[in-house]
Amino acid sequence: RGGAHSPNLMSFTDRLLSLPNLNAVYSAVLLDELGRGGLGHVFLCPGSRCSALTAAVAASSVPHTMVTDERGAGFAAIGFARASGRPAAVVVTSGTAVANLLPATVEAAADRVPLLLLTADRPAELRDTGANQTVAQVGMLGPLRWFKDVPPPAESEPLVAWLADAAYAAACTLRQPQGPVQLNLQYREPLAPSAAAWPAALLEAPRVASWLASSSPFTVYSTAEGPPGEEVVAPLAALLAGARCGVVVAGALLAGAR
Repeated sequence: RGGAHSPNLMSFTDRLLSLPNLNAVYSAVLLDELGRGGLGHVFLCPGSRCSALTAAVAASSVPHTMVTDERGAGFAAIGFARASGRPAAVVVTSGTAVANLLPATVEAAADRVPLLLLTADRPAELRDTGANQTVAQVGMLGPLRWFKDVPPPAESEPLVAWLADAAYAAACTLRQPQGPVQLNLQYREPLAPSAAAWPAALLEAPRVASWLASSSPFTVYSTAEGPPGEEVVAPLAALLAGARCGVVVAGALLAGAR
């Protein structure tokens, strides 16, 4: 077991700058955003393709438990989510490890349990190559509340994309009806924590820098049902008041709610 450790004296930004490669950086950012979004626990099944994600979980403040069996990890996560009301995540490597999550996915969907599936995968160019662990993971699990096949970390893949996906994934597990969400995370070599130079300018993008300077989620989603109350409207009003050019996007009301 791990997590809930005492805060490291090194700032999160400094820790990111000390990481050896893009896989490590993007994984650390993903875990931190999921923690800000309410992730309660991670059940971790280590493997080669999910090495960077495993290291990120171990270094994060999110509590975690090592599990040797993926099927068991899925049901352990369901148990935690049922007992706490908070989303739990399962981290697995590529290939048949993902298939073992199907029973828990079906139960979480049927029983409306907030479950987050973080599945490592090969990048698109290495799929359908006849190599080991190249089973098609896209569409393998269902039914899901939301799914995203996330492109691998790259200098051309902005960090804000991973932040936005993490924020939305956490929110989707909790919005009604609650249920399972999958982020299928593609990783290229190096899978090990080998040194591979990456540009620190990635952390200087305005929205990333603003996120690093705060402790709030990258995106805040309202889970209110029906007419929003003061507790929902007041923070939105404050955000709009401080915006240089605010935009409100409102959807149509259902006939029964008019």
